[in-house]
Amino acid sequence: MKQKKFLTVMAVLDEETQARMNGLQQSILCLGLTGTQTMGIPFHISLGSYPPEKEADVLAEMRRTAQATDSFPVKFTGLETFSDRVLFLKPETDQALIHLHQPFDSAYADGFPWTPHATLFCGDEADVRRAKKALEGMRFPICARVTALELGRFFPAKFIGREELLSGSKAGKEVCES
Repeated sequence: MKQKKFLTVMAVLDEETQARMNGLQQSILCLGLTGTQTMGIPFHISLGSYPPEKEADVLAEMRRTAQATDSFPVKFTGLETFSDRVLFLKPETDQALIHLHQPFDSAYADGFPWTPHATLFCGDEADVRRAKKALEGMRFPICARVTALELGRFFPAKFIGREELLSGSKAGKEVCES
């Protein structure tokens, strides 16, 4: 059951990837498709959702997790859909992403199991097909980096807080390009 108001913890991607995904989304919007996706929030991988009254607890967990987690590369390997209504980039679900998800494993908003994804467009089936067709020929993988955690309240969308991950000494996006 989809909740009307909820909090979402988001794994936010680096600025270069934000610009690239924005370009992909603009290619879709230039077709005259508007969609129902939430605009104005960073592209991200949702990690978990909570009731609004858990805000203080979730912010505290975000702080603890960010202080103990290095930023890390993530590889998007394809373009997929949920129920022909949501077009998204599918990340490779590696140990770093699973580890980041674990403290936020709550599906309050919709009750579905966690499926990592970065939404590009939401709409009816015909519009999602048109959007997907507009992006045919995309080259994969798309290499990105998870750099921060953000908490947002939905609906309407409202930014609540952000915690930067540790910069770390691990290799950057070049890891997934090799």
